[in-house]
Amino acid sequence: MVYQRHIPARELLSAQLELLLQHSRVATVGANLLGLLAMVLLFWQFLPVAALLAWAVGVLALVVLRAGYNQRALQFGEYHQRPGRVYALLLLGALATGLAWSTAFIVAASFAPPALLYIFLLCILLVNLVAMGMTMALREYFLVQLYAALLPIGWWCLLHYWEAPWHLLIGLFTLGLCGLLLFASDRVYLAVRGMISATWERATMAQELSDLSDSLRDRNRQLAEARKQLVDLANVDELTGLGNRRLVNRVLQEEINRARRNGGHLAVVMLDVDYFKPYNDTYGHDAGDKVLQQLAEIMRSTVARAGELAGRYGGEEFILVLPGADAAAARRTAERLRERIDHTRIPHGASPVAPCITVSQGVASVKPTNATTPQNLVKAADLALYRAKARGRDCVEVATS
Repeated sequence: MVYQRHIPARELLSAQLELLLQHSRVATVGANLLGLLAMVLLFWQFLPVAALLAWAVGVLALVVLRAGYNQRALQFGEYHQRPGRVYALLLLGALATGLAWSTAFIVAASFAPPALLYIFLLCILLVNLVAMGMTMALREYFLVQLYAALLPIGWWCLLHYWEAPWHLLIGLFTLGLCGLLLFASDRVYLAVRGMISATWERATMAQELSDLSDSLRDRNRQLAEARKQLVDLANVDELTGLGNRRLVNRVLQEEINRARRNGGHLAVVMLDVDYFKPYNDTYGHDAGDKVLQQLAEIMRSTVARAGELAGRYGGEEFILVLPGADAAAARRTAERLRERIDHTRIPHGASPVAPCITVSQGVASVKPTNATTPQNLVKAADLALYRAKARGRDCVEVATS
């Protein structure tokens, strides 16, 4: 992403056209309508009313046609798609309107008194200044209509100076005014163009900053996801999706500290799949992995309370962390888990205990003291697990105090 320091020429022209099209329609139609009304009131005594109205309607039709095209170019975005064409048509419309006013003055000079003629010239000047005052976003557009309206009048007055005492002065004044407006319009135009450029550059910078912010948010989200994946890799067993030994030891320490502060119980259940090596030898390691995954799902649904955790401690050995559970509650959880595994009826033809997968479990529950550690709590549950195996497996043993 590269920030553009200056507005491109095509973008500048499009912005100028958009500003002109947005603000020139009402002023153009209104000012010309007032000018036509003034012309009718000034000359209705000197020309047939029908001819005068026909001229007024023709000029008004030209102005309305221009306003309609401006609306269409703005509505359909032609100023952005084809700015050169819109620019040329706008200049052509301004030229035609300006020539219509200068022609009306020259024709009126052949029959109107000089006093009315000068009043009409003042009306023409005001009409064009008001109509074009809203078009300084595009200097050429302003100058074309103004010069088309005033320059022919100025030169006509100079060429016919002997016909009226004020023609020479009016001609010089008109031509001088054109030069003055050329100088003034250049200053105003540069200020308007600078405003357009600054606005465009601020908008472009804001858009690029917004894009950069979106990109940073996406990058932060990707980093958060990557961080989460790294945490999962560090704390989650890849095969079963349960917590691994690292996570179990950390959670155990946190729960020991919490139970010590609250004076509550904490229980651990160690369980081992009975005769799992013969199962792998008989059915293959892929089948053994699927069994571990099935058991993990059963354990995950069994420890559904807040704070409880099921983890894979190693091989076919699993562990349940049960905060707040005394020995009786932990034994009930272990028995419920054993029954669920029995009901699953996963075939195990190589087991001397049962024709299906079974587990042996050891339970240890304590009210932690300063001497309680994750290691000695797991060791107590592990010793109970060995007693369960010695009793014939597929059973639950509770550690003694």
